[in-house]
Amino acid sequence: MYAVYATGRNPRFNQFKNRASFIKKEVKSEDKQEQWGSKSEYILSLIGFAVGIGNIWRFPYLCQKHGGGAFLFAYVVMVLIEGLPLFCLELHIGNHFKKSVSGSMRHIKKGLVGVGWCTITVCFLCSVYYNSIIMWIIRYLFESFVNPLPWAECKTDHICCQEDKTQYYWYYEHLRLSGSILELGSFNPTLVVCLIIAWVTIFVCISRGIKSSGKVVYFSATAPYVVLIILLFRGATLEGAKDGIIYFLQPEAKKLHDLSLWSDAASQIFYSLGIGFGAIVSFASFTKNCDNVIRDSIIITVVNCSTSVLGGFVIFSIVGYRKHMTGADFNQLGSGPGLAFVAIAEAVANMHISPLWAVLFYSMLLLLGVDSLFGLMESMLHQLREEIPALKRIKKHGLNACVCFFMFLLALPTATNGGQYMINLMDTWAVAIPLLVVALGELIAIVWFYGIHRFTREVREKTGFQIGWYWQICWVVLSPLVLLVLMGFSIVSYFSDMGYSQFVGCAGMSSGQAYPNGSMIISPKLFNASSDYNVTGNRTVIDLDISYKEWTVWTDLPTAGVVAAFFLLVTPLLTLPLGALFGFLFPHSTEEGRKQAPSSNLEPCLETEEMTADGI
Repeated sequence: MYAVYATGRNPRFNQFKNRASFIKKEVKSEDKQEQWGSKSEYILSLIGFAVGIGNIWRFPYLCQKHGGGAFLFAYVVMVLIEGLPLFCLELHIGNHFKKSVSGSMRHIKKGLVGVGWCTITVCFLCSVYYNSIIMWIIRYLFESFVNPLPWAECKTDHICCQEDKTQYYWYYEHLRLSGSILELGSFNPTLVVCLIIAWVTIFVCISRGIKSSGKVVYFSATAPYVVLIILLFRGATLEGAKDGIIYFLQPEAKKLHDLSLWSDAASQIFYSLGIGFGAIVSFASFTKNCDNVIRDSIIITVVNCSTSVLGGFVIFSIVGYRKHMTGADFNQLGSGPGLAFVAIAEAVANMHISPLWAVLFYSMLLLLGVDSLFGLMESMLHQLREEIPALKRIKKHGLNACVCFFMFLLALPTATNGGQYMINLMDTWAVAIPLLVVALGELIAIVWFYGIHRFTREVREKTGFQIGWYWQICWVVLSPLVLLVLMGFSIVSYFSDMGYSQFVGCAGMSSGQAYPNGSMIISPKLFNASSDYNVTGNRTVIDLDISYKEWTVWTDLPTAGVVAAFFLLVTPLLTLPLGALFGFLFPHSTEEGRKQAPSSNLEPCLETEEMTADGI
């Protein structure tokens, strides 16, 4: 039988061989498509992008906020009806069209190219401030090699340090935070150096695209799990760890009636998996034609969700120890920087050999952050090279260096005294709503324009997996409905209270001392005990010996802040109509694009079929 196939006397084999040779000639006429060095590089890159800082410093906070087990239940439900279907959809788009989001949407409908432009803008804005968060992590990592830890002791008689050493270090030493969003102040030299290190690190990792980042992920995507397991065993041996873990898992069934719980669960799985950023589509475009997107999406989703739960065990075991040592309640856990740089930093400072655990914790956060930033940068650069053909004539490392340097200059203001305000503003307004619009645009493109039956047939032919009612109901009904509800909830919550957390400093001041930022009117809820206070002009005078519970207060955004928020929100959304207009004015899309794109799933899988025939 082998001789029959080898001599080409089998007519079925000749048919496949002729068609395959035609496809190969067509591929040669185009630019050579990059491919991952191995399947493991691809899977690790997806894991590295999907599993990020949010799995460690936002997921535990949401569990604490929404009653532990109740949030876990809602989280699993949203994984099944939103996370897994959308992740699989993006994998197939990239694997089938071998293009970025922009190129794939152009093949489907010329007016949809704006969806890709929106992802470019979102990735650009997100990368600018995300690497500034990595800047903070690098600073804390360097400081972790000092014994005792800088935030573990007071080197000054400042009353705020006596009040809370960890928060004093975060606000006064690390950020040197100003008292208003309008006060950028001066540059923090230490943070500027850390920002330079952060961008140089990113450039080195992405200098040659997936050829370089694909090798880096072997370490950067696996090392965090080693650290997590070490921290888990260490946390389990701490006093009070059991109480923290029980609090983490104990369900509050009444919380399930709260709409905000379901909204937070949907948004967490959405951002945690990295849906809408375009990185999943770009990564999948570098894979072989017959990649099993169903299997890959299940693997990545399970790993991502398991990492969140594992991170929850680690964080709550450490927080339980913090409660045992300091008496700080679980509801004071905080989210984001408040968790990583205050709550956990305080707990680590009380451990034996505290520098070791600090180095491990912040090294883990650094690797998680860098891996996620790989995906953002690769998605943006991949689409820029597709949308601007002139960029293909520039060497990849040269283009990447120019882009990284430009983004570093834009990020420099985040290293000033008011840098945290800028980062929070960009995180709130530049990403959330545009990402939901992108995901909805991808669903509309596939379900309405490309055709859900055509899409499911292609997935079935590539994977051999029968696409049943579950997947189709999610793609057609449930996932779009969740996105619309989440979008409406986000718009209402953002615009109903346009404010920001203003730093007001500590209190703990004796009678007759003036409030640090006297222009703010102090609310009685900020005090540990009720007291009388008088307001004289813009100066607040304290009549009793009291201390504050919070170091920041929620206040309205000034006019300049409102303008900046609208600019950050509108800029990505404007690319949708602009891209549609460009697609109609320069229609090098639909007909040409469909000729270039695979027209059926038999063609991409011919290589596998031919190899199988040769081996019989």
